[in-house]
Parts: sequence; C-alpha cells; structure tokens
Amino acid sequence: MEETIVGRSKSVEQLKKLITKLAKGTKDVLIVGEPGVGKGVVARRIHTEQFGQINDRFPYLSVNASVIDDRELEAVLFGFEKGVPGMPPTTKRGLFELSENGTLLIEEVEDASFRNQMKILDFLETRITKRMGGNEGRAIKTRIILSMKHAPGELASTHKIYEDFASRLQSFESIQIQPLRERPEDIPVLVKHFVNDISKDLGIKDVAIDINAIDVLVRHPWKENIRELKAVIDKSILFSSGGKFALPPELTDEKTEVVKMINNVISGQEFVLDNSLDVIEKGIIERALGRFGFNQSRAASFLGMTEQTLRYKLKRLAIPSARHR
Repeated sequence: MEETIVGRSKSVEQLKKLITKLAKGTKDVLIVGEPGVGKGVVARRIHTEQFGQINDRFPYLSVNASVIDDRELEAVLFGFEKGVPGMPPTTKRGLFELSENGTLLIEEVEDASFRNQMKILDFLETRITKRMGGNEGRAIKTRIILSMKHAPGELASTHKIYEDFASRLQSFESIQIQPLRERPEDIPVLVKHFVNDISKDLGIKDVAIDINAIDVLVRHPWKENIRELKAVIDKSILFSSGGKFALPPELTDEKTEVVKMINNVISGQEFVLDNSLDVIEKGIIERALGRFGFNQSRAASFLGMTEQTLRYKLKRLAIPSARHR
C-alpha cells in the first residue's frame, strides 16, 4: 500500500500526529488493528519520517509471521550458518542483522509460535542476534515495530501470545488504528485517492464518481477495511465505461437502484430504466425466496403471482431456484 495516510476523520488526524511524534524517538513501537487497516503503511511512514528515506544506510525490512511456518520465520529473522540441517548450503544473515541502523517490522507477531515469541523477546531484551547453528551473537541497533490484530492483554488471555512477551510489550510505544467502519467520513476521501491512483496506473482519464456509489460504499461494513475497499475500487474501475465509475455487481442491490433511479429522475440525468427495475425486482424475489426457505409456491403467493410467473422470472433474472449448499 501507499505510504500516504489518507483520511479526514479525527482518528486519522490524531494518527498522523502520533506518527510524527514517534518518528522523533527511537523506542520500539506496537501497532494494533484489524487486518487491512494499514498497519504496514503506518510502520513504513514512521520509518520515512524518522530517516527521510529508505536505503542501504537506513534499511526498512518486514516479515509477516502469519504467512510462513515456524522454522522459516526463525531462519528469516535470525539467519543461519552453513551446514544447518534443512537450510540451503550457505550462510545467510537474518532480518535483525540486515535492518541494522534502520527499522524491522514483524507483522501479525501473535501468529508466531511461543518458541519464536520467546526468541524475539530475548532479542528485545539483549539486542543480540545469533544465527541458527552459530556460536557467537552480534549486538544490533535497530528499531523494532510489531503489529497485532488485537491488544497484547487480550491475546495473552486467549493464549495467543506468551505472557512474558505481552508484559514486555507494555513498554512499547503503542498505536491503535480504528477500523474503517468506525470512521465512514474517511471513505469518500479514500475512494477519490484510490480512483486517482488506479486510473493513473491504467492510463484512464477523468473517471467520474457517482454520489450514489459513494453512498453505497459508505454504508458497506468493510470487514477487511482499507484493503477490501481498494480491491473494490480496482474492480469498479474495470467495470467503468465512458468515464463513469461503476460498482461491481456484488455491491449493487435494489436499494441502491431505487435511490439512483429517483435521483436521476429528479436531476434529469439519463439512465437505463429496465436495468434498474431488474435489479430491484431480483432483490425482492431473492428475499421472498429466502424468507420462505426457497418454497416457490409460498414465495409466489406472497408476491401475488403464479408459480409459473415466478419460474419465468427466476429464469429471466438468473436467480437460483434453490438455496446454495
């Protein structure tokens, strides 16, 4: 993701100020937030504000503990000497060594095994790293940033992290990032930001963002936060035509179409009535089927039509005639 922290909410403004404050210090940092809120962006921003750049002199490195297995994580963090069983026949430095004088981000550290959490804790206490299979340690000066999906106390109570590890994290500077659903005022700004960036990358000019589309995006729950929003914007740009921003089908429902239809009539804009009516009708029929356990006879009676008419509409609107198992 981009290094830019985008938003206009109070929480984003506070986050920007906190990043600037932390960039002036050297203490280790803990970032807590749900998947997709941009923890990696915040960590990278702290580094660039502190050092002004990322290069060999001031390296910024990261590893995600949730995507690699236990032994590989140990090898990545600490490195290994030639001859270690199961490792390539060479000597390799770990990220603790490689990040010297810079920053190392360990993402989703709660997904590391207790064994690796204890090894990370030992490094935090001593600032000495020792390669797998090695006999001598090396003192390293590097800033450590850890990210977690939940607060250390909560993770310790559910046995996701080692208690001593959780206690050590109390001395870290801490950042809590709010989920996107709790700051909906940031969504229009993020949409514009992503539309501009993605359109530029694809060579598309002047994509107009429909106010009704913004309304749908603001009301969406965004379980995967900014990551999910960006993926939707990517898809929306692909669905757009004639310079008009178009939501992907899975985010278009009959409520959206009713609002759009009424707004377009009031403003005198052109729109395809048949398509809007189809979306509205499809949504109503799907809800009626779901209400009656996909019993077509009861759904048809509820909707005031014959079963034959309902079956015709199911076929025309491509509605499954039975609940997906």
